[in-house]
Amino acid sequence: MNDHNQIQDNQSTDQSDEKLFRQWYRFIEDHGFTWKGILSRYKGNGILDKVLDSTRRFTPLADASQLEHYLCFINQDDPSEVQENTWIIEKCGPGISHPIDLSSTTMFSSKSSGVMSRPLRKDQANFTEIYLFQGNRRISVVIGYFPDRSKESENRCVLSGISLFREVKLDVVPFPWSNQRPEVSNRDYPSIKAIDTLVLRSGTFDEIPLPDYPAHWPKDGRLIFDFPDGISINVPETLEPGHDSTLIVSWRYSPDRIKRGVAHFTDDTRAADLITQECLIV
Repeated sequence: MNDHNQIQDNQSTDQSDEKLFRQWYRFIEDHGFTWKGILSRYKGNGILDKVLDSTRRFTPLADASQLEHYLCFINQDDPSEVQENTWIIEKCGPGISHPIDLSSTTMFSSKSSGVMSRPLRKDQANFTEIYLFQGNRRISVVIGYFPDRSKESENRCVLSGISLFREVKLDVVPFPWSNQRPEVSNRDYPSIKAIDTLVLRSGTFDEIPLPDYPAHWPKDGRLIFDFPDGISINVPETLEPGHDSTLIVSWRYSPDRIKRGVAHFTDDTRAADLITQECLIV
């Protein structure tokens, strides 16, 4: 390798390290608090399965590249049912490790959003998680697809579960989330205009403005779920080998504004580009 190529490789490595460094501290800045909230778990058909009160805490460790992630769930129907877990989150080459599945990575946009993705696994469960932040509030939606065991499935996966987190920083009063029983409704999706769109590229962490990207709400072959507090998701019924997939989380966080996180997967890597949109209701 000549000196010119060596210099280019070193510059590329330095830029990658710098972008990962920014990702890590963006994650700490957005997440590094104690959160209280509600976790609602749904089956793939939208039927509510369980509602849990949650407490989440992120604690930096002596090693600046690690955080301790503590999570506690209490079943609202049976408060004696308590589940506590602690994981270590690490900064790693492809991104930030996800605490539950170390083969998954998470990345965060400067527009207060994030996405967790994992490699496509045939004959295994496939998950993604999309995060949206606004002020002291955050939501995230875990979307799970399990293998279709029918003979005609051709290795496709079907929607099997949805977990909706609605969280707020611990010291925020009053509690901002609805206490109504979080059944799925069928409200009309409002007409919107995207006023700010940014794509975060998987692998490189490059952020690129998309001034003309449409704010569409596809319906064909899709499942649409409308949750409390203005939260909706729009996802494919199945994950098909060889096909791209787009999963959309929408949050009407104020009377006239909607924030959207769009995870776009390609079948090559199953690592998702993240598109974040700020939209005005028209």
